[in-house]
Amino acid sequence: QSIRELSTGKGSVSIELVEMAAFVNVVGTGSGKRGVGKQSRRGNLVAMKAVRSLKDVDFEESVLNSDKPVLVDFYATWCGPCKLISPLVDWAGAEYKDNLEVFKVNVDEEPEYVSKFQVNALPHLVLFDKGEDVLHLTGLVKKGKLSDQLEEHLL
Repeated sequence: QSIRELSTGKGSVSIELVEMAAFVNVVGTGSGKRGVGKQSRRGNLVAMKAVRSLKDVDFEESVLNSDKPVLVDFYATWCGPCKLISPLVDWAGAEYKDNLEVFKVNVDEEPEYVSKFQVNALPHLVLFDKGEDVLHLTGLVKKGKLSDQLEEHLL
């Protein structure tokens, strides 16, 4: 179980996650205007340097031709579970910064990657190694599982 507190500006709300298997189905890429909100960056100042948006870089050069394994977080701004897993992705970027590159892809802004890498639900993490997608994780993932999976491929 995990409890996460969100600030709303008018107070705070605590959300208890009973199971870490929730996910949002991707039914289309649309305009992304459904329930769009601002994603909180509080507490991510160190990790933000380790995690970059693929919108700003060349996918082939940064992911497929990378010397290091690359973790890509496919997310949407309207996706609640994506917001919950975002700190974990930021943690991975900071924790494994010497052995791993981490990028985020907004599926509404970069829809071509949704079908190319079979992103059928969000959040969706894909680990690339030597240009191949070697690991897919869908839904909310616990820190221990992500760490175990990454270390299996990084060591």
